[in-house]
Amino acid sequence: MAEAPGSGGYSIAAVSKLTGISCHALRVWERRYGFPTPERSASGHRRYPTEQVGALREIATLAQAGHSIGDLIEGHRAGGLPGRSVPEGKAAELPPSTVVLDLLSNGDLVGAQAVLDRFLARLAPLEMVERIIEPVLVEVGERWFRRESSIYQDRCVVGCVFSQLNRLLEQARRLNHNPGRRVLIGAVQGELHEGGVLMLSLALELAGLRAIPIGTDVPILEFQKAVEVWKPDALALSFVLSRNINKRFAELASITSVPVFVGGRSIVNHQGLARRFGLIPLTGSLAAASAELVAETERWYDRRSRVRSHNHGPESATPARWSRMLDRNA
Repeated sequence: MAEAPGSGGYSIAAVSKLTGISCHALRVWERRYGFPTPERSASGHRRYPTEQVGALREIATLAQAGHSIGDLIEGHRAGGLPGRSVPEGKAAELPPSTVVLDLLSNGDLVGAQAVLDRFLARLAPLEMVERIIEPVLVEVGERWFRRESSIYQDRCVVGCVFSQLNRLLEQARRLNHNPGRRVLIGAVQGELHEGGVLMLSLALELAGLRAIPIGTDVPILEFQKAVEVWKPDALALSFVLSRNINKRFAELASITSVPVFVGGRSIVNHQGLARRFGLIPLTGSLAAASAELVAETERWYDRRSRVRSHNHGPESATPARWSRMLDRNA
C-alpha cells in the first residue's frame, strides 16, 4: 500500500513497485549499508520518506548501468551520485502524478487511491486535476505512444482516473445549487479521449455553470440536434487528436445559434484555423480555459443582443444576409 494519510511515507511494497527494487533487497541494504532508513508506523511497519524513494530510483537506475550498490549508497550520502550533484537529503522528489501512474501501472489501485486521497485532503478540486489527474492522463498516453505500456495498464490507469474525476464532478454538481448558463460538452466523431470532457465539466460546475457532458465520438449532427432541442447557452468540444480537424471545424461552423468553443491539446496548433471557421479556441490551464469560456460566452451574447437591437431598429438598413453573418460571428 502506498503512502496513506498520516502514515508519513510509503510502504515497502509500494517502494518496491516504484523503484523496481525487491522488498528483500531493500531490507538487505538497510541492514548492510544503513540505507534506506525507513521510519516505523505505530504497528511497526516500515514507512519510507518521499525523498528516499527518489534516491532509491536513482540508485536502481545506476546499478543497472554497472555501478556497485555499496559505492552508490556511499555516493548518495556524500551527495555525489554519478551524473548528479544534489546534496544529501535533497534527492528529487517524485511528482505525485508519477507515483499514481506507476502504482496503477502495477495494478495497485489501493495504493494509488491512498495517494489521491492524501492530496484530495489538501488540494482544491482544480488543483488536484492540474497537478495530478491531467498529468497522469497525459503521461499514460505518452507511454502508450512510446510503447512503454500495455493495453491492460492503460485501461487500469484511465479507469481509476476517470472514476476519480466523476466523483469530483458529482460532488461539484451537488454543491452547484443555482447554476447559471448551461454548456453542452463532448468530443466529435473519431475522438475517443474523454478526459478533457470530464475535466472541463468539473471546471464549469465549480465556476457556477451547468455542464451537460454527452461523451466522446459523437457525430456533429447529434450536437446540432442537442443544441436545437436542449437549447444550451454554449457548446464546448475537446480535441486531443488533430485527425480530420479541417472537416470537423467546417461541420461545426454550421452551428450558429450558440458560441462554439474548441479546446484540448490539438487546438494549441490550430487556433487560427478555429477562428476562421467562427469557433472560439480555448488554451492554457484548465482554470484559464474555463474562465475564458465564461467571459467569451457573455461577450458573445452581448454582441448578439446589440446586433439584433441594431437590425430591428426603425432606421436599420442592414441586409438580412449581413445580419446573419454578424449573428454567426458575434
